[in-house]
Amino acid sequence: MKSIFTGSFSQVEEAISENFMKEAINSIKNFKMHKLIIFLLFFSGSSYVVYGVSFFFTNNIDDLAVSFDKNNEFIPLFSSIWYIHLQAFIFFIAGLIAFIYKEKNHAKGYFLFIFFLSLGGLLFLLFAFKFTQLIVNSYTLRMLYTVLFLCSFIFVFYQSYQNAKKMVYGTKKKRTALVEWLSKNRKNVLSILFGFGALYYLTKVISPEVDDLETRIFGSLIDFAPLAVSFASFSFLYFNSVAIRSYYLYKYSEKFRQKFGVAKKHWYGEKYKD
Repeated sequence: MKSIFTGSFSQVEEAISENFMKEAINSIKNFKMHKLIIFLLFFSGSSYVVYGVSFFFTNNIDDLAVSFDKNNEFIPLFSSIWYIHLQAFIFFIAGLIAFIYKEKNHAKGYFLFIFFLSLGGLLFLLFAFKFTQLIVNSYTLRMLYTVLFLCSFIFVFYQSYQNAKKMVYGTKKKRTALVEWLSKNRKNVLSILFGFGALYYLTKVISPEVDDLETRIFGSLIDFAPLAVSFASFSFLYFNSVAIRSYYLYKYSEKFRQKFGVAKKHWYGEKYKD
């Protein structure tokens, strides 16, 4: 069986577009101190916030406005604070790597950054699924969501492996035009998505149809939250694709630098010495 990590430069050359290269190099090159702080506050901070909400929920389940299943089998899952410490630490390592490598090998820094960011994201997604299952009262529905979640993960990583094989040894080299466009305009796309998401939940909260704020929030989440997390796992098709491409960008760093005609100080950092 051929490994997806042993492709030659000629086999993976077409898989690394100029747009991908610029995204990778500039992401690390421009990772200044303020970006590190924002990154840690958002990712590590979000980990503790979600854990705190989950802790409050499970310890005050009798006092909530909406009645939930006290025997929910997901209550003890990932309940240790050390799980969140580990998750936050992985995000910290990802941010620290990006910050350190801004003056070094940018291709290597990007590969390590994507690796740890994806690993932290995986742990976050698992905990998010546990949390959303807490607000599902039906045991049958919880089990259905669990099977769907496991199947989605199996499919995502199987398909990621197949896509990687096609990228290295097959004919599927270049990313689609849509993926290239989304990658190039990801900041604008994310801003629009966040804006629509915030607007949606704002309308749910201020809706005159339900008087109790707590009931409004839970009511907007309760039916589809685990399903949404299951669908979110498909984002790893993209992240895994980025990871394998960043690996080869790093593995053949000098050859890609020469191919794209990038100066050594821009590729390796301002402190690079011949």
